[in-house]
Amino acid sequence: MTLDVSFLPQLTDAEHSALTWTTSTRGGVALQAPEPTPALVTTLTERLRDAQQTHLANRPVLDIVDALGRVQALWANPDFSLRRTAEDALPRLTGYAPLHVRRTLRDYLTTFRRDRLLRFLAQDFPDPGVLDGFRPSPAGGRRRARGPAVLTQIFAGNVPGLPAWDLVCGLLVKSASLGKPASGEPLFASLFARSLAEVDADLASCLAILPWPGGDDAIETAAFAGSDAVVATGSRAALADLRTRVPARVRLIEHGATVSVAVLAAEALRTDHFQETARRLARDIAHYDQQACLSPHVAYVETVSPHEDRPPVTSPPATVVQSAPVPTDVPDQGVPIDVFAAAVATELAAIERRNPRAPLTLEEAAAWTSAREDTEFSTWDDEAQSLFTAGDDSPWAVSVETVNSPFQASPLGRFVRLIPVTEPSAIGRSLAGVTRIVQSAGLATAPARAEEFAEVLAASGVDRVAALGRMGAPAAGWHHDGRPGLGDLVTWTDLEPSVDAELELYDPDDRSGA
Repeated sequence: MTLDVSFLPQLTDAEHSALTWTTSTRGGVALQAPEPTPALVTTLTERLRDAQQTHLANRPVLDIVDALGRVQALWANPDFSLRRTAEDALPRLTGYAPLHVRRTLRDYLTTFRRDRLLRFLAQDFPDPGVLDGFRPSPAGGRRRARGPAVLTQIFAGNVPGLPAWDLVCGLLVKSASLGKPASGEPLFASLFARSLAEVDADLASCLAILPWPGGDDAIETAAFAGSDAVVATGSRAALADLRTRVPARVRLIEHGATVSVAVLAAEALRTDHFQETARRLARDIAHYDQQACLSPHVAYVETVSPHEDRPPVTSPPATVVQSAPVPTDVPDQGVPIDVFAAAVATELAAIERRNPRAPLTLEEAAAWTSAREDTEFSTWDDEAQSLFTAGDDSPWAVSVETVNSPFQASPLGRFVRLIPVTEPSAIGRSLAGVTRIVQSAGLATAPARAEEFAEVLAASGVDRVAALGRMGAPAAGWHHDGRPGLGDLVTWTDLEPSVDAELELYDPDDRSGA
């Protein structure tokens, strides 16, 4: 079977048949798409603008929420044909383990349940009616929010399913979208759009999905000329290039590359807790092999004294994963960091047996090997550092490094750095050079200390703090990159109190001033 990675309901049957199509095969999956041209893109943006005016601009926002909730209900059914297609094709296209794709996609799509979408709306719009018309403002008068009529959306492709978030956000603010799938995962955007068409063809007519080569100036010039805003996720270099090409009248909303960290308080390493903490950390590390910006690269581990004043501990050899020994004479201080590192390594090895790591590209494999070798060399000169792997071809690595080392992201591929700290402020000092680069933090601590750590993280530019083990499942309404998820898309019009107070003079039925 050949899968169409485009979705173009704006075209007539004759126009669709006249397109020139190309077919490629990846992972045994045949994909087809029309040859993109500036003329085709111009046609799509023009018709998207018409569809937005006809089917979206005057539609009540709660009606849109209802339709999207019905789409989620389709995806919640394991027998839904498009879900089966996604679960079959996405592992082959991306290299991620089928079980991992199936579970994470299922959990991710629950974000779009009707009740969660209502909470998401309320996060930025306490009165969602402002998207339908002028509503009373807390400051007096009335106000109204409008999304762009047409959005060009350049999707991320490192994690399956992400385009659904962008498409839903656009629809909630009543924007039509021209979506460009990523080359790394070109399929899901079209599947999601087709599922919307099964529920509401009018709403689906406000979406167009068309692959094109990233950076194609002629095509993107046509797309930007027909759009009111561009939402782009990509590398810092790609976003810098976009800034030079998006017209000044068109808003550019950027989501750049970020990383995440974990923070483990001393109580999370108690002898009765450290195994569960290791399990949760390993689960977050393995989430899409750290390709997702929500997976931790570094874990800060609070210790009373990380390498001194403790009984000697015999760690497993670097190339062998063993069950971690549990010291019995210092339970209140928690296990030493090397013991905890061995426990994390054991959990990553168990995950690998269930959900093998996706194959690395040549570039990724070279970066991974280089990071491992550099870390291994460091352990020879500094006994405070250590490295746990499963041999030369290990699909994971756990290193113990020093807090004095500059912050260094991992090379992805389930490689995590454990950094011992003796106080929360040391975390802030370590993150001082990468403010706004670190997005999320997974926290394992007693509830009474959560805000203490969260304050340090917030001051370092971290925009989301979640429980360890839940880093890959953001709550509805979270502030992506520290910005309002929907609020960034809209512009506001204020109808000031003076309109009601002063313009009564012109009311033809008011004779009080005669």
